[in-house]
Amino acid sequence: MKSSRQWVSYSLLRLGIFAAALILLLTLRIEPWIAATVAAVVGLCVAYIFFRPQRDAVARSFWEFRTTEKRDADSDTENDALDAATAPSTPPLKSESGGETDAEEQRRQAR
Repeated sequence: MKSSRQWVSYSLLRLGIFAAALILLLTLRIEPWIAATVAAVVGLCVAYIFFRPQRDAVARSFWEFRTTEKRDADSDTENDALDAATAPSTPPLKSESGGETDAEEQRRQAR
């Protein structure tokens, strides 16, 4: 099965469990915010316990996507440019006039 189909089917399965639990709780006249919270927890627990093969398949496809070396030179160049743009610049430690740091020079000038 294609990984995108696995993602969609698992997501729809979890959404269906959540919706069924929410509808059941709302028909029992439970507060909507409590019903939504409980339905989310129930959906998470049911999917975790009973749908392990589907969850493992989605996790495996995510891991394979992140670890494959199917990268082209263009994306590597873009990543390098983004890394260089977001790298913090370091301020100069010494001033040109005498080897003092900027903070020491400012303190000396303030006196």
